[in-house]
Amino acid sequence: MSWSISRAAKETGLSKSTISRAIKAGRISASRQDDGAYLIEPAELFRVYPRGVAQRTSEARHDALRNPHEEASATHSKDMEILQVKLAMTEAMLSQERENSRRQQETVEDLRRRLDAASERVLALAQPSQPPSDARHDAPSNPSKRRGWWPF
Repeated sequence: MSWSISRAAKETGLSKSTISRAIKAGRISASRQDDGAYLIEPAELFRVYPRGVAQRTSEARHDALRNPHEEASATHSKDMEILQVKLAMTEAMLSQERENSRRQQETVEDLRRRLDAASERVLALAQPSQPPSDARHDAPSNPSKRRGWWPF
């Protein structure tokens, strides 16, 4: 048994235009009659719009219009509570990220100090040591003709 758009709208609590747009967008499969009207299988309709969900949403809207202060305050306090929890979680994550960033910065500074000290040691080892001042006068003026152990 297939339903018309009007019956589908009544069953779901949605408007006929919402059902029609869903058919045209391809969200709901429907067959077209010779007169141009659509026929929708209930299972297909409730696949997209579960039974009762749209009705509860529609009823909630009507209740909100009838008692705007009561519905709004209940929803508002629940939303505020959710936002406060999310804010607290975000602040905790941000604090943790700041702490991690500070530790990383300290590590980088420590590694730079160690690298500088190691570089200074390497440079000090790479430079030839200078002989004492009195030995400089005894050394020959041409370092390539130094005397070794063997008298050649």
